Amino acid sequence: MAAPRGIVWKLDPHTRAKHEILKRYLQAWMIILSQGSFPDILYIDGFAGPGEYEGGEPGSPIIALDAALNHRSHLSARIHFLFVEEKESRANHLRQLISARKLPDNFDVVVEGGTTFLAAFDRNVRRYQRSSRLFPTFAFIDPFGWTGAPFGLIKHILTQPSCEVFVNFMYEEINRFLSHRDQVQNFDDFFGTNAWKECVDETDPTKRNRCLHDLYLSQLRDAANAKYVRSFEMSNMRDVTDYYLFYATNKLLGLKKMKEAMWKADESGGFRFSDATNPDQLILFEKSPNYDALRANLLVEFAGRQVRVEEIETFVVAQTAFRETHYKGILKSLEMESGQLAAINPVPGRKKGTFGDPEMLVRFA
Repeated sequence: MAAPRGIVWKLDPHTRAKHEILKRYLQAWMIILSQGSFPDILYIDGFAGPGEYEGGEPGSPIIALDAALNHRSHLSARIHFLFVEEKESRANHLRQLISARKLPDNFDVVVEGGTTFLAAFDRNVRRYQRSSRLFPTFAFIDPFGWTGAPFGLIKHILTQPSCEVFVNFMYEEINRFLSHRDQVQNFDDFFGTNAWKECVDETDPTKRNRCLHDLYLSQLRDAANAKYVRSFEMSNMRDVTDYYLFYATNKLLGLKKMKEAMWKADESGGFRFSDATNPDQLILFEKSPNYDALRANLLVEFAGRQVRVEEIETFVVAQTAFRETHYKGILKSLEMESGQLAAINPVPGRKKGTFGDPEMLVRFA
């Protein structure tokens, strides 16, 4: 969508869907980190906006605050919020919304207005560090285009322990302006490399789409060294890509929770989600998973091998579009119906077709 000019604007369907995913994930993230050994955790919204829409719907910073408030009785850590909004009028609107909420003593909220994401981060980073390490952080980076979200900053966040990013990659806008000469430096900053130029001359729309997607994916994995990266495509009913959501983390549990949020998100407004990480495994997020596709993945990956159940789960979570809740029914079917799976070292009394022991070895035909 084009960048709005007013203080608030109408909530469009794809933003509603994106916010539903964000809300579901943050509800889990707040609890996981706060129940750990971390005394401080940090949520960053690099493009916060005014905090609400024309119809009164909450914006991303209010969604984050409410996610924490709804779990405040369980949150022992100090929760830091850094909201950055380049337009001062929108930042003031957000401040008014926040001031109307009664925040607990362990909530620390900073609204930076009239500045960029990078400048605000640099100005505040010392207050969010202990022993030169950034607090465990979730950074939501949701620009209207590509400027103001430098890859160097994303890389810096990801190199810190227990830090992760959720980036809105505005494909439609990026694709439209990719050939503009005055945007060369901006795209260099956004991708963290000038390799995006290799995509400019690609005339096939599908290949050009994949070129840009795969470059950003590889930058998160290889340049920022994120262990787990998944991308989620948001397309309209004309099957045209609107944007990609990239999630990068070094924690398998974080990836599990993000996938849970994606599978449970409300597909409202005619927009469709799909896992776009691997072009050979495009999976649409629907109410019922495509178990046949996952079954085929497992049979190919583990053919003739003897593996632990835990290894199978890690593969499903890290290398496919599916969740850890999706594969055990397939293993049961393979063992009990087709004979393509055999348990090697089951615990005494184990019921056939059950796979609750992560250390149990199984052999694929």
